[in-house]
Amino acid sequence: MKWLTDTPLALEPQKNNRFVMTNLDDLVSVMPTEQAPAAEQATTQEPVCTIVSADPRIVESCAAIAVGAAVRIIQCTDPETLRLTASGPVLWGSDLAGLANNDGHRVDVLVGLESEGSQLWSQASRFPKARVALLPSAGQWLGEYLGLWAMRAGHGHTLAFTATAGGLGTSTLALLVAHAGTLTGLRSVVIDMDPHSQTLWPRASTKPPTGVGWEELQHSGGRLAAHQLAETLPQLRNTSVLTWSGTSEHEAVEEQLIIRLLAAARQGFDLVVLDTGRYPHPLQSVINQFIDRQVFTAQASCLPQRGEAVLCGEQRARCEPAISTEILGSFPISSRIIKADQRGELLDSFKSRRVRQSLANLCLIPQVQGQNS
Repeated sequence: MKWLTDTPLALEPQKNNRFVMTNLDDLVSVMPTEQAPAAEQATTQEPVCTIVSADPRIVESCAAIAVGAAVRIIQCTDPETLRLTASGPVLWGSDLAGLANNDGHRVDVLVGLESEGSQLWSQASRFPKARVALLPSAGQWLGEYLGLWAMRAGHGHTLAFTATAGGLGTSTLALLVAHAGTLTGLRSVVIDMDPHSQTLWPRASTKPPTGVGWEELQHSGGRLAAHQLAETLPQLRNTSVLTWSGTSEHEAVEEQLIIRLLAAARQGFDLVVLDTGRYPHPLQSVINQFIDRQVFTAQASCLPQRGEAVLCGEQRARCEPAISTEILGSFPISSRIIKADQRGELLDSFKSRRVRQSLANLCLIPQVQGQNS
């Protein structure tokens, strides 16, 4: 049974129908004595680009740049096979760019040596949307281009919860939404990015976590592989959690670690839920590069000036929202949620139909492929 269909709200056209939960009842009917079905293990793939060239100088230069951007590069010497093998940005070397078909081939960047500049710019006139990179002077730009693409390469929908004030239940909502994603068939993770947080774990489990936390990641160094992140994070009923140990005061997370982490999370998970604490986060500009959606948790008397908002504990706004503010709905922090939180079993809240319906009404969960809305 699809439990959204028996409510008046579900009969109305949904503005964001890609983010509607439709079959949560079926998945939680056996909780907590049995686990809900785990999402099919997603195939995590590293970012990949293609260089179409037979010139070893161009190929070697692009390969070195791609390695620096943490992007795997594949060489293609036969443009006819490109449609079958191309993944990610397609770079065309000046030696084979003449074979590119404007209608049949993807052309993102034309690459050549500086001595071939006139030829390359002449070829670029056939592809108005293509960029031109003359090496070695454009090497830094090409590295940044591939690096920025890699950061957003993951398929994971990234949702950030941001509080307009303290004590609104932002962390509670983030945990519940992430687990709701798991129950609808998504591979989900909740990431504790609140600078003032000690830990999220004890709220959802009385057992110690098995896996890495922020402390371990801070000392890991280097690049984070998506599959390693997905395999090593502790889990709560199949929902991955990244948080602090809570045993001591922690240092602020460095910007580069945040970048590597979010890039890997988008590649390794279907749904990435961020608990960023009070707005704005110290690294808000970095976070903005990765998120698909930012939702404010707010009180009815204190709404954000713009964006989407959820009223935590409130039924309706007491004041007229700004024109650029959209109220998604309310999420009551019920006594059931409070008690489950206090005893370290927050996910037991899903036994309440009211809690499940309140989450579904917010329309925040990406719909599983093949699921009917």
